[in-house]
Order: sequence, then structure tokens, then C-alpha cells
Amino acid sequence: MRGCALCGRRCNAVRGRGEKGRCGAGAEILVAQALIHPGEEPPLTGPRPGGSGAIFFSGCCLGCVFCQNYQISQSPGSGAPVSQGELVDLMFRLKDAGAVNINLVSPTPYALKLAPALARARSRGLGLPVVYNTGGYDSAEALSIMDGLVDIYLPDAKLAPPAGDSPGDPDGRSMRLLDVGDYPWVNRAALTEMRRQVGDLAVGGDGIASRGMLIRHLVLPDDLARTTLLLPWLKETFGTGVHLSVMNQYFPSHLVQIGPNRQFRDWPGLGRPLGAGEYDDVLRQMMELGFDNAFVQEPGASELLRPDFGKPDAFS
Repeated sequence: MRGCALCGRRCNAVRGRGEKGRCGAGAEILVAQALIHPGEEPPLTGPRPGGSGAIFFSGCCLGCVFCQNYQISQSPGSGAPVSQGELVDLMFRLKDAGAVNINLVSPTPYALKLAPALARARSRGLGLPVVYNTGGYDSAEALSIMDGLVDIYLPDAKLAPPAGDSPGDPDGRSMRLLDVGDYPWVNRAALTEMRRQVGDLAVGGDGIASRGMLIRHLVLPDDLARTTLLLPWLKETFGTGVHLSVMNQYFPSHLVQIGPNRQFRDWPGLGRPLGAGEYDDVLRQMMELGFDNAFVQEPGASELLRPDFGKPDAFS
């Protein structure tokens, strides 16, 4: 019955009374889709015909104007309610279908309810690594709940703070693009705590990750994510051995969607795909910084990885 403090917003919504925060989560766990996902990074999918056992939860703590999963993240109430027992059963169904891990996508608003479900699954012999796949706006309280229950953290690092800013300084760009002005600082604290809990990514001889942290970063046009500032901070904080996934899959979506029947507001700088030269510049900077463990995407990734949650399998 305490007010919610699972993300950086600390909105104090009392879920037990039916109150909902910006994320749209209430008293129930809402699952939008569960599937074997072959499109994650190689250590998370394993060799074919395997894949990651992805469970997509409804709602999100953030409000990214370019969200690629907006059909479920920005649509409060989407998905079906499941009990903790049903969620555990779902994990085992994904395991039986060949999943190499259980991948909890956008789990932050449900952390309190997920913890006992994960403990129950382990006691029943789940035996698969649990992946916490998050936008990276998790509070210290949420991460303390997950400590010991999560094997692999898969956080976003969406945006770096402006050069010269100090913790607590509001960031107008973060507010405009993500709907929260303190994302860079909450994110940095979250990444640091995740690394403390699980360490660097450990990959076995089969190529499948068993534990550790893998940080994702979506490169935006015109360096709107301040990638050029983010990469040096990641090196300074975690070293060149940190595992990174630097994504080349940006396309105008959600509020910045463009097309012949334009119906959304046009956001300056985001109304076009990422240019090939822009991504190449990022790869060049990564090489100069000396990162040893980075996953990159080929041209055309934005076409191949567009989800449609209106279909039974969003990635088919």
C-alpha cells in the first residue's frame, strides 16, 4: 500500500488502491505478448532455432516520442492481466518452446510483483537466466528488489547529459524526447548499480550469456542522444570491456511518425532515418575509444526489426 517509487518519477501511486502512475500500471500484471524472439543480440538468442523467451509487459515509465513499441508502451491498459502463478507458467511454456533465457521487457512498473514470481519459478526448477530488459529509468528501490533474482541486465542508455551538467540539473532535451528531465542522471545511477550486482557479461562456449550487463544505445539523427558524450563516459565508468549494443535501427515512429497521411506532430531532427554517415561516425569513435565488446547493426536494421504488436507475433 506504499506509494510507488520503482522508477525515477517516484509518483507515489498506490497500486493497491487502483491508482496508476504515468506508466499506466495498476494492481495487475499486464502482459502484451510473449514469444520466442530471435532478434535480440547473439548472446541473448543463442544459435537457431533458439531465441530469447521475451515477455512484453504493457506500459512504460518513460514517454519517448519515437518509441518503437508505442502500441503497448504508450497504450495504458493494453495486454491481458495475469496472476503471478500464470506468469510462472508462461515462463515454463517459453522454456519448453526452446527459449535460452526469460527476457522481461519493460518490467520496471511490475518489479514488486515480478520478484515473488521469479522466486517461485526458480524453486520449480526454471534453470534459465532471467533478463531484465529495461529503458534504464529504474530507481534504486526497484533494483534492490531485483538483486539476486536477475542474471542479466539489458538496460538502455538513451541519452547522455549535456557537457558540464551536474547531477540534478534538468535537461530540456531529455524532457522533450523522453518526457523526463532527469533521465541521464537516473540512468547513470541505475547502470552503475546493475553492474555492481551482476558484473560484466559472461558468455559461455555455446555463445549464450549466463550473467552480466549488456548496455543498449539507440543512435539518433543529429547526435540528439549525445552519443559522442555517452561513449567516453561508458569507457571511463565501466572500462573498454563493457558489452555494448549500439543500434542502427532508428526510424520515425509514434509521435514522430511520418508518411502520406501525416497525423502526428513533427519533431525537429527526428523526422528522418539515421544517415549511414552518422552511424559510421559512431563506429569510428567506438574504435578510437578501444571498446572490445560491441555489437553493431548492418544497414537496413530499421526495416527488419520493426515490431507490430497488432499481430500475434510482433516480429514475424
